[in-house]
Amino acid sequence: MGEISPGRPLAGFWIHAAFESPGTDYEEDRISLDDYVSEHPNAVYYIKVDGDCLEYSGIESGDLLVVDKSLSPRNGDVIIGVLNDSHILACYIEFENKKYLMPDNPKYAPHLINEYDSFTIEGVIPHTVLNQRRQNNVRVDRLQQLLRLLRTRISA
Repeated sequence: MGEISPGRPLAGFWIHAAFESPGTDYEEDRISLDDYVSEHPNAVYYIKVDGDCLEYSGIESGDLLVVDKSLSPRNGDVIIGVLNDSHILACYIEFENKKYLMPDNPKYAPHLINEYDSFTIEGVIPHTVLNQRRQNNVRVDRLQQLLRLLRTRISA
């Protein structure tokens, strides 16, 4: 039986986001997603989003988040925490010497962390895994509008 190696193939070049060929003949190394997303891969776990509190940050229900427990939160980081015995996904904001858990959707209110709260940060979200296919309808509509505009300019 063959040996199973960890990770997935990583092409040995960078891809230009235009019309170039990806050149799959140039496989160079293998990549571990854990190693790619953190300097401390043993401190990484993944979690799926359920809800829309950060949709204006581009994080939607069903997205896969990379949680890194080795990172200390910086102002503006997306974090996973436990607030009064409930898990929370929010933007961590320090403003005027106060700490806030901010949604990035106007449907939800910010939360000022106060002395009565029990709050811990479980990890920082440095990366998300975005399902590009889920974005197809929005992208197709936008690009079709662009083509209509270009066609109008050419025919004028």
